[in-house]
Order: sequence, then C-alpha cells, then structure tokens
Amino acid sequence: MVTSSLSPATTELDAGAARFDVASRELRDQRELLNRVDTKFVCRRDAALAIIARLADDYAALPVASGNTATYRSLYFDTADLRCYHDHRRGRRPRQKVRIRHYPDRRLTFLEVKTKRNEVVTDKQRLALAFRDEELGEDAQAFLRRHVRLPVEDLRPTMRIDFRRLSLVGLRTPERVTIDWGLEADRLEGGRWSFGGLVVIEVKQAPFCLRTPAMRAVSAAGLRQQAMSKYTITTALMRPQLRRNRLLADVRAIERMLP
Repeated sequence: MVTSSLSPATTELDAGAARFDVASRELRDQRELLNRVDTKFVCRRDAALAIIARLADDYAALPVASGNTATYRSLYFDTADLRCYHDHRRGRRPRQKVRIRHYPDRRLTFLEVKTKRNEVVTDKQRLALAFRDEELGEDAQAFLRRHVRLPVEDLRPTMRIDFRRLSLVGLRTPERVTIDWGLEADRLEGGRWSFGGLVVIEVKQAPFCLRTPAMRAVSAAGLRQQAMSKYTITTALMRPQLRRNRLLADVRAIERMLP
C-alpha cells in the first residue's frame, strides 16, 4: 500500500486554484452539462500546476465557502459480485456507477447514478439527500429502480474515496474542467490507498472538441487520454486477485507514476 504524501501537492495546487476568478451564477447554470462527453487524464503534480497556469484566462472557478477548492467525499455501492466493477472491466455499454457523494463545503449530499452510454457519452442523474445521509431509504431505492439496471436490493457500500477538487467552467466554451488531487481510498472491508501526488484531470464537453484551451493545455503537457474511473481503478489496485485484463494498462500506468 502506498502511504499518504498529500501536503506538498495540496499546498501548491490550492495556491494555483486561487488564481481563478469566480464564475457567475448565470455562467454556472449555462455549464451544467449533465449530458456530456468526458475525457480524463492522469498526471503528476508539476504537470497539473503547468496546466492550471495555462487555463487562468479562459476559465472561472466554482467557488465554495473556503475558496476555489472543494472537498469531495464519496461512498460507492456495488453488488456482492462487484457487477459495476466487472461491467467496466469488460467494457460493457451501458454501464453504471452508484454513489452517495457528500459536498461538505456546501453541506449537500446527493445519491448519484452515472451511466456510460457509449465510448464518449456519459450522463448523470441525482437525488438530493439530507446532508451526510448514507441510507438507501424508500425514496432512494425508488430513484435507483428508475435509473439503474442493477438489482437495487443487492447494492451495498463497497468503497469510500475522498479528494480535493478545483472545478472550472469555460468562459467562452461549453465546457467544465475538474482537477482532483489528494485522492484517498478506503476499502470498507479493510485497507487504504493513497494516490500521493497524482492528479486526475477531466474535461467535460458538449459537444466534444479538441481545440478548446483545456484540451490544448493537456496536449501541450504531453498527456494522453486515460480511462480513469476512481472506483474501478482503486478496486483493481486494492484487490489484485480480481480479474483486471482490460484495466491492466491503466493500472500499470498509474503504478509507474506513483512516488
């Protein structure tokens, strides 16, 4: 298991996040993008700092009470046989992830379902819960039955994943960019995993475009698109006995970047 080394990355990336202006309410509403194309990248801290510096003139930040950097806490659910994990590993479409996500800076909690429709399109449905609620009550179960193709009665908490996030919206492009660092995973059956100084960048667009400032910045940094589902990758890393054939290249790439 990799030990945590969050302080240098957190301090420098928080400082980089502070350079962005705050997005207006109107701009935030225009960039909701619940139906979008997601493109992910993984890099080390130095590359992320360089990318953040390139984006300051073209994006604004979604603010939280503590500034531009928010804390995210997620509880992922899966079936007893880890169907969500194995659907991703096999490349099945559509495939789904179910989680309860807490937004402590805003004191909000949502039950969220992410559905990967095809190679490029992902959509998200969510239900507001009481802050910090993690029970799948009657309303939550009814919501899941409407939106998932999984046996709702078999879903159980499997993994907690915490991280810090800078969320950006394009000033002139229909785009959101999230930059996540300080990732820590807690396998509820035992074991923790830290991503150390690694950073996950996700560009969310409607429609997909290679010529936006964010896509040009990641290209200039020499980054290549990577299939990086936090839940799936941490499950593969922490449960090496599971089959992970289609994930192996991404797992190995992340392991090579770890300190």
